[in-house]
Amino acid sequence: MFRKITIVLCIVICLFCTFLFVTEILEKKEGESFYQNVFPSNNEIDINKFKKQYKNMKGYIEFPNTNISYPIMQGNDNSYYLNHLPNGENNKMGSIYLDYRNDGFDDQNTVIYGHNFNDGTMFSDLLKLDYNKTKNYQIYTENEVIKVEIIGGYIADATKSVLPIKFNEKEFKSYLNMILENNLLDINFNVKGIDKIISLCTCSNDSNDERLIIVGKVL
Repeated sequence: MFRKITIVLCIVICLFCTFLFVTEILEKKEGESFYQNVFPSNNEIDINKFKKQYKNMKGYIEFPNTNISYPIMQGNDNSYYLNHLPNGENNKMGSIYLDYRNDGFDDQNTVIYGHNFNDGTMFSDLLKLDYNKTKNYQIYTENEVIKVEIIGGYIADATKSVLPIKFNEKEFKSYLNMILENNLLDINFNVKGIDKIISLCTCSNDSNDERLIIVGKVL
């Protein structure tokens, strides 16, 4: 009798795990379909039109030689868009989004978050990009096109620190020097003359507690 109960339990657990796995795949596919059908490439997107439809949309990021071509959202915290699409639908794919503390793209450090999935969607390509070949990307807003040049990347401990967005002059220079000293990319940059930076943040493949931060200076 005990053996039969054990077998039945194993079957139930296997079926439940299979159900969760299939549900997760279908949900991910729905998220991918949303982005493909609603948000085409920047050549066709009308920022003003979509901002009326998706009120929390702040811009659109286009990163050459990658799959990164997404709207940028912003919520009242840094949790909502982890698992919500731009239309508010609950979905594990989530959105690319600004740190809730940022005032649009006007702060000295604008922080933009995105998931890292194994299939190359969202910010996954940040971990495998050749930054010697792809150094620049653009962010389209309703008022301007922000051009960004990659200057470095480093690993941050997500359990201990929050990325700073405002600095005094001494703090900003110290932060840029920290990036230079811990730079994972084979890129040299001059700390002088950098007024604003944009930090792209995603999960590292090495640990759930680590974040890869790709830093670029606004040109």
